[in-house]
Amino acid sequence: MSRKSLVLAAALTFVAGASSAQQLVPSPTLDAIKARGHLECGVHLGLPGFSFANDKGEWSGIDVDYCRALAAAILGDAGKVKFTPTSVQQRWPVLQSGQVDILSRNTTITFSRNATLGVNFQGINFYEGQTFVVRKGSAATPKDLDGASVCVAAGSTEEKTAADWFKERNLKISIINFQKNDDAIAAYDAGRCDAYTAGLGALAGQRIKLKKPDDNIVMTETISNDPQGPTTRYGDERFQLVVRWVLNGMIAAEALGVTSKNVDEMKAKSTSAEVRRMLGAEGGFGQMVGLSNDWIYNAIKQVGNYGESYERTVGMGSPLKLARGKNELWVKGGALFTPPFQ
Repeated sequence: MSRKSLVLAAALTFVAGASSAQQLVPSPTLDAIKARGHLECGVHLGLPGFSFANDKGEWSGIDVDYCRALAAAILGDAGKVKFTPTSVQQRWPVLQSGQVDILSRNTTITFSRNATLGVNFQGINFYEGQTFVVRKGSAATPKDLDGASVCVAAGSTEEKTAADWFKERNLKISIINFQKNDDAIAAYDAGRCDAYTAGLGALAGQRIKLKKPDDNIVMTETISNDPQGPTTRYGDERFQLVVRWVLNGMIAAEALGVTSKNVDEMKAKSTSAEVRRMLGAEGGFGQMVGLSNDWIYNAIKQVGNYGESYERTVGMGSPLKLARGKNELWVKGGALFTPPFQ
């Protein structure tokens, strides 16, 4: 038998054995989540539309929704999740130390973070772009801020991006940084700087918390492209796979017309093979990752697809009223897409 034939035979034997015996890669994180009975999720300190707790301690937002969907997929119950608020500086140590299982906190995906912090980004749940909030009549575009002072959170990507963007255009700004986003926006609100910079979505949420929101505008021109998404520690590939494909499932469900309202009917009656595999009616996809086959069904039933989550948290059904833009599905001209459930 040729070398090529031997390699092929060995590969087929491995696949057959793995398939029949369901040999799963160990997942300490999944084991820990199941043992404690809840998911530990790191979120923002308080950003409307993304992760925000009301006066009753009830969390809401697009990042919060994702954690609930993940809990539903792993534990069968979207309510089995504990939220840990984290600052810009705290988020990495909290994740790296194992205090939380996942970071779902409007955090920009960058090469240096991926390469040096021991973290992996598991997909994109929000396409962000950095811009500025300013007082009405003071500036219309970022270039108008030449010579201005800008408040920003220390250690954020926005701090470096703003410095680089103005320097590259021979424009000058004075950057005033603060330990927390809330401190930076409060300083802007108090008149200590001419502008505050952050992502477009973040600014929409921060603006409504100002003393006089209508006296301030969020610029529409952005100076960056900052995709954001759920983040995990290095290692534990099976947990990372689950995190990635729950997000894929929420996006795919919208594209395939599966919602929280019709998911039962779609599971029972859909003739789409991909829908049936995704919802656990066939294929045994949940077993492949050590979960029940209705893992994605549970996420969609209890939380909703991506479009449902976007609409109620940051979209037109929310106080932020952000248009989908890049966060629209690829089939509708946006940038959101997902690999198939095959």
